Amino acid sequence: MRVRSLLSRCTVVVLALTAALWPAAPAAAASLPLDRCYDLAPPQHADDQPWSAPGNRQTVWPTPVGILDRDVLRVSAQGRIRIDHWGTQKSIAGEWPAGGTGWPAPDAPRYALIAKVTEGSVLVLRNGLSYGPGRWFPVGTDSGCLLYYSAGLNPRVIFSFNDPNLGDNGGGASVLVSQWWGEG
Repeated sequence: MRVRSLLSRCTVVVLALTAALWPAAPAAAASLPLDRCYDLAPPQHADDQPWSAPGNRQTVWPTPVGILDRDVLRVSAQGRIRIDHWGTQKSIAGEWPAGGTGWPAPDAPRYALIAKVTEGSVLVLRNGLSYGPGRWFPVGTDSGCLLYYSAGLNPRVIFSFNDPNLGDNGGGASVLVSQWWGEG
């Protein structure tokens, strides 16, 4: 009986020492741009400082590096827009219900920051929808990870607001874009 107890204790000690001293396998590095975005790993490119997207017009993202197939973008923004001449203000996060028919992005919250690409398409992971060229997608204050699929050589990302009448707007958003480069 004593031998069995001693043997059991020795086995436990050996297993504990083995687990403690055995080198752990290195953690798998997030190699895909989408994984790096989800993990909030440092992007390959990020805007140096916030840039302005005025509430009364469309604004092209002033990227110095462009975008390519399978790049992942994440947009963070803050601000308020004035939606009429009487001073009514709205958050760029937007408000529900969605805009609906007649609004630039019918499925996005009213008055939210929105964007579109001129070529290719964007998969918005937050809602699982893909938006082709010229189709506005929701951004708000944090877009989440956006996966770009290329169909052209010189795509641009254009920002605006989900408002059918930009002409009476004021204010706007302060925008930062982070970019994780794809494999291609």
